[in-house]
Amino acid sequence: MKKDFYIYKCLREIHRINQELLLENNQQEILLIMNTPGSLEHFMVHTDPVRTKLIFDSLISFAVNHQKKGSIEFGFKLGREDQLSFYVTEPYGQALSQSNFEEEFEAEAELLSEITDILSGLGGKIWVDKNKETGRTFWFTLEVQPPENLRTKELNNHGTMTYPDWSDKTLLIVDDVRTNLQLLENFLSPTKSRIISVDNGLKAVNAVKRDRTISFVLMDVRMPVLDGYEATRRIKRIMPWLPVVAISAYPGSAESEKWKLAGCDAYLGKPLNISELYSVMESLFQDVSAEV
Repeated sequence: MKKDFYIYKCLREIHRINQELLLENNQQEILLIMNTPGSLEHFMVHTDPVRTKLIFDSLISFAVNHQKKGSIEFGFKLGREDQLSFYVTEPYGQALSQSNFEEEFEAEAELLSEITDILSGLGGKIWVDKNKETGRTFWFTLEVQPPENLRTKELNNHGTMTYPDWSDKTLLIVDDVRTNLQLLENFLSPTKSRIISVDNGLKAVNAVKRDRTISFVLMDVRMPVLDGYEATRRIKRIMPWLPVVAISAYPGSAESEKWKLAGCDAYLGKPLNISELYSVMESLFQDVSAEV
C-alpha cells in the first residue's frame, strides 16, 4: 500500500536489519555500505515502503550469497521529479566466480523476474549494469509522488492534482547544498514558474541586479561567501518590494530576530512543508500586487 514515508529512514532500517543478519551468520568480512545524500534525510515520498524494502532485501540477499568478503553498496539517487533511482552494487569478480555460469545466469534472471513482479503497479523497472572494474550493479526505479501534505488538495475536472499557476513568476532559490536546490526545483517546477538557482548569497544579489523580473526569493540563511541575512539586506536595497523568505535548519527566537532585522518577509524552518511554502508565497504575491 502506498503511503508517505522518509526514504532515508527506510534505507537506514534496511541497512540495520541486513547488517544484523550478516553478524548472525558470521559474515563479518562482508561490509554493507549505505550511500545516500545526507542532505536528503528529511526527503519524504509517497509510494509503497513494504515493496521498496522487499526489493532491497532480495537484492542484498542475492549479493551476499555470492560473497565471502568485500563490500556491497546500496543507495538511491534523484532522477526526475516523479522518479527515484535505487541501486545495489557487488564486486564483479566475486559475484561471477561460480564455476557453473549457466546456474549464475539463471539465478540472476529469476531474481530480475521476481523483482519485476514486485514492481508491478509501482511504475518502476529494473536492469543490470556490469563492469569489470566497478562490479555488477542492479538498478531499479520507482515512480513517486510528493507526500500528500505537499500536494494541493484541489482536484481539476479530470481528478488529478493541481498546483498554483505561477507561469508569470520568476523564482530565485538560494542554497549552498546542491541536493537542496534540486529538491526545491522538483517541488516548485509544477507551478510552471521560471526558476533560477544559485549557491551563495553574493550570486543571489548579482542575480537580482541582472534580472529585475525576479518576483520571489527563497533564501537559505547559512551559506559561504555571503550569508542569507546580508544578501537579503543588499537585495532589499535594490528591490525593496521583492518578497524574500528565509529558510533555516536552526529555527528559534534568535534566528527569527535576525531575519526580521535583515528585512525578510517571512521565515520557514527545515524540513520545509511545501504546502505551507505555497501558502506563504501566494500571500506575499498578493501583498505585492496590492501595493502595485
